[in-house]
Order: sequence, then C-alpha cells, then structure tokens
Amino acid sequence: FEDRAAPCTLLVFVDDASSRLMELRFVASESTFAYFAAVKTYLGRHGKPVAFYSDKHSIFRVSNADAASGNGMTQFGRALSELNIEILCANTSQAKGRVERAHSTLQDRLVKVLRKAGASNLEEANQVLQNYLPGFNQRFSVKPQEDETAYVPWPQELQVEDFFCFKFWRTVANDNTIALDGHRLQIPPGAGKPVMLTSRWKCVNT
Repeated sequence: FEDRAAPCTLLVFVDDASSRLMELRFVASESTFAYFAAVKTYLGRHGKPVAFYSDKHSIFRVSNADAASGNGMTQFGRALSELNIEILCANTSQAKGRVERAHSTLQDRLVKVLRKAGASNLEEANQVLQNYLPGFNQRFSVKPQEDETAYVPWPQELQVEDFFCFKFWRTVANDNTIALDGHRLQIPPGAGKPVMLTSRWKCVNT
C-alpha cells in the first residue's frame, strides 16, 4: 500500500498444470486462520484439488519432528487430511519455481495496480484482485497438457466449516472438566469420553 496503509501479505494459489492463478487474497499476516478462509473460498470456486504444494512453513508441517504431543499434523494439515487432499512440502526453492515466478510478477505489478485504484485497506485491495485476476490469467496462463480436470466438485452435503476449524482431543476429567491452553472448561453432565473440541471453546461430544 506504499504510504496509504500498513504492509500486508498476499496468499497465492497457482494451478500446476496451467500456471493459472486460482486464488489471490490479501491478509494481515500469514496464519492458519488466513489460509482456512482462503481455502474455503478456493474449494467453493474450483472444487477439491488432488494436492496442495507448499513451502515448509509451520502452518503446513510440524517443525519439530520429535514433538511429544499431537499426531504429527498441523491444524491445516489435519483439515486437508480429513478432505483427502494431500499436502506436499517443497524441499528446495527451485521446486517452488512456478509460484515464485508468479510472486515476482505480482510484487512488481500489484503495487502499481493498487495505487491506480486508490486501494488503501484489505477490503478494497481484495476487491481490486477480483478484477485483476481474469486479465492476468488471460495473459500468463498456458494450456495444460491434458484437458481433463483433476478437481472434484465440492459435495453439497458437506459443511466446509466442519473441516476448517481448530480441533483438539482432550479427555474429560473426573470432575467433568477439560484442560485446554491453561483453561478449565466445564462439560455438561452426561457427556461422553473423549470429546472433541472444535474452533474456540465449542465442544462437540463424540
């Protein structure tokens, strides 16, 4: 935003077969919540991909291989696993070449595009992106080697919010409470064991 607003982060999703930009989103910072929101929009527009290819940010993979707790997945990785979407983490910068080239082009052009549009906050910038995306893809995308799509339509019976939320497994103590992040949560009498906690302080019995 130059001097019009604070810096922000651009999330970029590129189709591997065509170099087409599938989703662009400006966010305040790179976080699990930001990626949850972006992927929910992505799935609604395009359906489920076979896999996402990413860097080794801690949002996508557990940094400590010897972590004593958890199942070895991040919350983002767990959500994709539940949807049967594989997540592949690049081992080298060269392996991420396609998306990095897109970044280079966008970092040069979008500053000027946002300036011309007078965008001075995230909401305005994201609206500019929606108008910018078709022209960018028309100019820079290529024809894929195969015409058949690898995307699977999103099943209407599934609620995307059931996947893109934080989930924690805890055991109910004898006093019918659950410990989470230094807090004690009271569970109504008769709740089964164990219970699954989703989102923020929302309890779902299993």
